[in-house]
Amino acid sequence: MALTSSGKGSQYLVLDMSSSNVKLAAGSYNSKTGVVMIDQVGIVPLESDSIADGQITDSFGVNMALKHAYAKLGLRCRNCIITTEGSFMHTRDIEIPEVAQNQLKDMVKFEMMGQANSRDMQVDYIIYGSGVDEETNTKRVKIRATAAPTDTITQFRDFLKDMEWTPVALDSNANSVRKLFDGGIINGNVNVNQTTILLIELSTSTTTVTILDKGFPILTRRLQFGHNSIRQVAESMKKMQGGDKQSSLARRLNITKSDSSASIDPSEVDLWHESLVDAPALQSAANAYFKSLTDAVSRTAQFAISKFHIDSISTCFLYGSGAGYKKIDKELSSQLSTQVEVLNTLSTVSGPKDFMLPQFVNCCGAMIRKD
Repeated sequence: MALTSSGKGSQYLVLDMSSSNVKLAAGSYNSKTGVVMIDQVGIVPLESDSIADGQITDSFGVNMALKHAYAKLGLRCRNCIITTEGSFMHTRDIEIPEVAQNQLKDMVKFEMMGQANSRDMQVDYIIYGSGVDEETNTKRVKIRATAAPTDTITQFRDFLKDMEWTPVALDSNANSVRKLFDGGIINGNVNVNQTTILLIELSTSTTTVTILDKGFPILTRRLQFGHNSIRQVAESMKKMQGGDKQSSLARRLNITKSDSSASIDPSEVDLWHESLVDAPALQSAANAYFKSLTDAVSRTAQFAISKFHIDSISTCFLYGSGAGYKKIDKELSSQLSTQVEVLNTLSTVSGPKDFMLPQFVNCCGAMIRKD
């Protein structure tokens, strides 16, 4: 969804604002090679209620933290894209008759407005397939459309203008993932366009499961649970052991490359069940989390296989802040009885030597501009 008609330079600043751990990435997209080039990244920690359900609730705090991050990283680009997710965004797959382009836009908007609570919505869509109606023998097009309230889009645009940045677009995380995994090789050996895979974004408050069938996301489910309980228990244990006593203001003004809303790096927490025997509280939190996760993944996979008639799902790939926990892939693989890996590399993304792709998947996808 366009925020303005300006800012069409090749260098972009992308903000993943789906949670109060704002991910920031600066780089560009080469449309000829199909490669996203990441120059610099950072994670900007905020107070937990600064961003709620994908929308900014503390403009001053977010503004202050982002300006500090921008200066500390020495960034120059001001063309900014935001990607986020929340209940305010409505996405549907619809089929409508094949008509002229100007009519198609009106028909899609009519279909989406009929499902939304607000009548003042902005609608964007892609055409991803076509078919023929068996009864009427008329041509139909398959469309994926997303609608968002106009006032919410305006708030994001105004926020960027207050930052003195040029608003370019508001993207959704689901659409960012669609663009990023349009092709490429994952972890050096899995061809996106030749298999069916399951992507799991492990965030602090939510979990997003996406089924990719030969490069197209046929199903996305955003679930209202995350790894926050594990983080909180691990942080409490560290504090009891005399760990970091960093103030909330210091956290707000710091840029880290970890799950920065906590004073503990997820890589310090081993989630393999044998490693949790001597930590009952952490074991309990991990068990509850994995039960919710495995149940949700299993139900989503079974539904996708039944509805879309796919043969099987070859591999699960983890990304997001929760993918940093030690041996989380091993533990989840054991519980799901299938292959699970952390999404470490994608052939269509190039970044600095220390670039950690799992944290910046949404940023990389949002950087792809084809319009």
